[in-house]
Amino acid sequence: ELYEEFVSIPRSILEILSFISKNDSSGFYSKKAWEIVENYEIKGYENATIHDDVLPTLKILKEKEATIAILTNNSRKLTDFAMKQFNLNKYVDFVVTRDDVERVKPDPEGIYKIMKKFNRSKEETLFIGDSWLDAESAFNVGVKFAYFGKDSGETREKKIHAKIEINSISEVLNLGF
Repeated sequence: ELYEEFVSIPRSILEILSFISKNDSSGFYSKKAWEIVENYEIKGYENATIHDDVLPTLKILKEKEATIAILTNNSRKLTDFAMKQFNLNKYVDFVVTRDDVERVKPDPEGIYKIMKKFNRSKEETLFIGDSWLDAESAFNVGVKFAYFGKDSGETREKKIHAKIEINSISEVLNLGF
């Protein structure tokens, strides 16, 4: 009965994994499910690229002494791989992955963790993201949110109502933060 109720509603992969974890007292199936997801995530990064303006923009932000943090629903293993592959370690001050929080985005736990580490207020924090999960996380905390992408109107899951939209990461430099 529980299974029939669950499968009748389309779910995100994180919701499915959460469901498995909550209903797997042994932890065996939960561990296997996460391993499968992580293997596919790593395969997806094999051909991944980075936007041309990311590294030059991060360099300028570091020169301006900006604090740069990443909050991702990816695993630590995958994130460390991407950080190394794209040479991001020298620009990023702190990374929070799904392995570092009890509740992933859109829960605001990760943003609060970053703000606490750097003793930042909501007014001092700008969250840049490309999904409804990112937008909802920022809105749940009450920090400024900039949508990165061509159209912030709708995603697969929800509408995004972002006051700030950027089509290129270098546009962050013009936001005055």
